[in-house]
Amino acid sequence: MYRHPWINKYGSLAVFLMLLLVINPELRAFLLITNFIGLDLMIFFIAIQLRDLLPAAPLFVTQMRTFLCVAGYATLRATTRMIALLLAPINVTAGVTTLLFVLSKNMWCPMPKQRFHEI
Repeated sequence: MYRHPWINKYGSLAVFLMLLLVINPELRAFLLITNFIGLDLMIFFIAIQLRDLLPAAPLFVTQMRTFLCVAGYATLRATTRMIALLLAPINVTAGVTTLLFVLSKNMWCPMPKQRFHEI
């Protein structure tokens, strides 16, 4: 015996209300199919489609790691140059300013080059 019959009733009402509010035709078609075949079957179909994308997941991780490394070092370079520009111009800080600019020129992401392997 199904213990929560109100879930089906309110789930159908929620999908119907979304159909009234959604303007995008692709999303509206998706909601109609979901309402027709059921949400559990639709989640199963989406999981089957995501299974095909699973081999590409390491490439996404590598690209994200490279992007975050480059963005982090770019921020560090900009911060180092900004500190060098904001130092008071006296004899002691002239050498520190020069050193900070030289350091900022040499700050690059230490990630190794990406090697593609053939499948």
